[in-house]
Amino acid sequence: MRHWRDKWLVQRVLSGDKAAGEQFVIEHYEAIFRFLRNLTGSKEDAEDLTQQTFLRAWEALPNFRGDSSLSTWLHSIAYREYTHWLRSRREFVPLDEIVDMPDEQANQNLEAVLLRWAIYRLDPEHREVFVLHYVQGFSVSEIAKIVGVPAGTVKSRLFFARQKLRELLSDIIPEPIKALGKNYQEVLKMAVRIAEVTVTPSPLRPGSSAHAKCRVEADAPVRRVYALLPDGSTVTFRKVSETEFELSEQVPWDAPSGTYPVTLVAETETGERATLATSITIA
Repeated sequence: MRHWRDKWLVQRVLSGDKAAGEQFVIEHYEAIFRFLRNLTGSKEDAEDLTQQTFLRAWEALPNFRGDSSLSTWLHSIAYREYTHWLRSRREFVPLDEIVDMPDEQANQNLEAVLLRWAIYRLDPEHREVFVLHYVQGFSVSEIAKIVGVPAGTVKSRLFFARQKLRELLSDIIPEPIKALGKNYQEVLKMAVRIAEVTVTPSPLRPGSSAHAKCRVEADAPVRRVYALLPDGSTVTFRKVSETEFELSEQVPWDAPSGTYPVTLVAETETGERATLATSITIA
């Protein structure tokens, strides 16, 4: 639906609709500016690059086919403008110069400054995917389109970005993950996350088959997903794809009715884990 609306808006712009042109800029300007300012560390440079991005986009609008969202397409152009800028200007950004960098959610507190200070010491390729994922909110597949690399490479860069951030922050904070606030803790720790789980039927019936589906988001390959049951036993999910896992089990005939806690566990090949507490009901 979103892609259809994007194509409709572009068609209106190309037909000479001035209101549509203004809407095109208003809808995307803030996100593009935020992206470029997080990459460059400079309000002035970000403003220049944002203007350049929209000029390039305006020239290229007739070539927009809607294969990806308009936002992804614009970020791809912004990324190319940024890489051109980066080739001509390699700067080291000291800690005392980044206090004014944007972070609306963190309201310029100390932990936000420390994290941004560390982000600016990442290699450009790691910083780019980190900002696109955690600041701009793009998925791995969307980032792959923007920067022009395979999805597996994006996952690898995200993983190493967090590893490097831990190292940088540990030089100035003894226990960085504990010292930072909850949002930042999740950014540094999350190499794998259990995003969604469904169990059918609900409630379960003694003697019936139980089916569970689990969707996992991870920057490193997922080794296994399993469930810890109330009796201490475990059942392992079958891997369907890189992100999807399934489980089919028979509910014992003598299973007592009630609601029972279950913990899902996802483990990556790199040894990181994520858990999700849920429950099942037997009636």
